[in-house]
Amino acid sequence: MSLDLYPIKEPITNLHEYKESIRDSRTVYYRGKKVNDVTEHPILRLGINQGAYFLGENIEDEKLKERLYYYDSELKAKISSFYKVPQSSSDLYERFRLTYDLTKASGGLMPHIGSDALNAARIVSGDLDKKYKDNFTNYAQYVSRNNLFLAGAQIDVKGNRSVRPSEQEDPDLYVHVTDENKNGVVVRGAKIHTSASMIANEIFVFPGRALQANEGEYAIAFAVPVNTKGLRLICRPAIGTEAAQNDMEGVRVRRIAFVDSLTIFDNVFVPWERVFIYKDPMRAGKLALMFALWHRFSAVSYRAALAEYFVGLGKLIAEANGVDRAPHIQKDVVDLLSFTEIQKICAKIAAYECIKDENTGIAIPNPIYTNIGKLYSNDNYLNTMRSLIDIAGGLAITAPSADDYYDETLRKDIDKYLSAAIPGNDRFKLFLLLRETIVLMGGEEEVMHMHAEGSARASLMELYRTYDFDGPESLVNQLLLRMRGEDRVADYSQGS
Repeated sequence: MSLDLYPIKEPITNLHEYKESIRDSRTVYYRGKKVNDVTEHPILRLGINQGAYFLGENIEDEKLKERLYYYDSELKAKISSFYKVPQSSSDLYERFRLTYDLTKASGGLMPHIGSDALNAARIVSGDLDKKYKDNFTNYAQYVSRNNLFLAGAQIDVKGNRSVRPSEQEDPDLYVHVTDENKNGVVVRGAKIHTSASMIANEIFVFPGRALQANEGEYAIAFAVPVNTKGLRLICRPAIGTEAAQNDMEGVRVRRIAFVDSLTIFDNVFVPWERVFIYKDPMRAGKLALMFALWHRFSAVSYRAALAEYFVGLGKLIAEANGVDRAPHIQKDVVDLLSFTEIQKICAKIAAYECIKDENTGIAIPNPIYTNIGKLYSNDNYLNTMRSLIDIAGGLAITAPSADDYYDETLRKDIDKYLSAAIPGNDRFKLFLLLRETIVLMGGEEEVMHMHAEGSARASLMELYRTYDFDGPESLVNQLLLRMRGEDRVADYSQGS
C-alpha cells in the first residue's frame, strides 16, 4: 500500500477531527458563491451534522453510541460498524437496525453511502484481475482504517437519453477517460444527485448504466479526495432549511441539511492505484447494479424510521382534533402505520433471507425483498401525505407562524382559538411540525421518496429481472398437464 496515497492515521472518531479533515482546498459553490470553508457555511455546516451522527455526536442513547463502532482485528483499529463486512444475516440485520435507529435519533435520513459503495465493490472485486482487486482492497482498508466519510457519484447527467453514451454530441455528458499514461488516467464529465459530496472526505465514482463493448472509456470506477484538482461541486439549494425562520418552525431542517451536488470532473487526474474498473463494461455494469441493491437496502431501513414520524404525527393530530375515533381518520392512521411496517418487514426479511456471495463470503441483502420494499416506498409516499393532510384539515397549511406565537398578545389568541381536545399551544406546535413536514421538507422529501436510490421503474425492472419465476410457473404447468391427462389423479366418479 502506498503511504503517499493512503497514509496511516488515527481514525476519525469525533466532530472536531471530522471538521478538520474536510477543511481543505475543495471547490464548492452554493447559490453562485464559492464556499471557502464548508464547516462555517450557514447551510452546508448543517450537513456536517449528518456525518457527526455516524460518529456518535448528539446521541443520548449510550448503547446506540457503542454499537456505532467495533474493533477490526485485521486492521487492528476501532472503526465504524458500517464498515464491518457483513458475513451473516445477523450482520445485515444489525446494519438495518443501525440505520433505522440513527434515523430516528437524528430526525433525518441516514444512509451510509460510503459503506454501500465499499460493500458493492468488495463483491465485484472478487472477480477482478489482481491489479484492480489489489487497488480496491488497499483503498477499502484505507477508508475503513481512517473512518473516512464517502460520497457516491453514480448518475451521469446523460444528455439526450434517447442515445447511448458513445452517441452523445458532447461526450462529456457521461464521465469518461480522455487520456491515460503510466501514472494514471484523466477523466472528464459530470455526475448529478451526488449526496453529501461537499462534506465528504472522498468521492467514489461508479459507472451510471449498462455499457456496451465499444464504450470502454466510460466503463470506469475510481475514487478521489474531494479536494482533487479539477473536481468542482455545485450544490443544490436546501430550500426548506433556508425558509425555516426559527427552530419552532424548522425543528428538523435546522438540525440537518441533506444537500446534493452537480459534480463536475474537469480533466481530473486519477492515479492507477485509485482505479478499480477500467474498460470492462460487464463488471462495470455489475458494480452499478450491486451498489443500487445495497443502497436500496439502506433506503428501506431509513425510510421505515422516517415513516414512524408520520405515524406519531398523524395519531397525535387526530387526538388533538378530537377525531381519532372517526372511521375514516382511523383508516388514514392505519395507512400510515402500514407504510411504516411494510418497509420495516421488507428490510428485516431482506437481511434474514440474505444471499452469500461465493467468491467473498459477503452476505448480500435479498434483492427481491429489498426491491419490493423500495418499490412500495416509491409508490405509496404520496398516499401518506394525503393521509396526514386528511387527518389535519386546512390547518396543515393555514396555522399562524412562530413569530406570532412569540408575541405575548397574539399567543393568547392562539392558545384560545386553536384549543380543541388539547390546549391550543400544544395543538399549534403539532401543526407547525406538520407544516414543516409537508411544506418545508415536502418537495424535497417527495422527490427523494420518488427517485432517491433509483426510481420506481428501476426497482420494477430489477424485480422482473431477478425474480425466480420457475416455482410459480411450475404450479400452473402441473395443472396444464392434468388438463391434458398427462398427470392423472384417481377418478372416484365411478365408485369403487
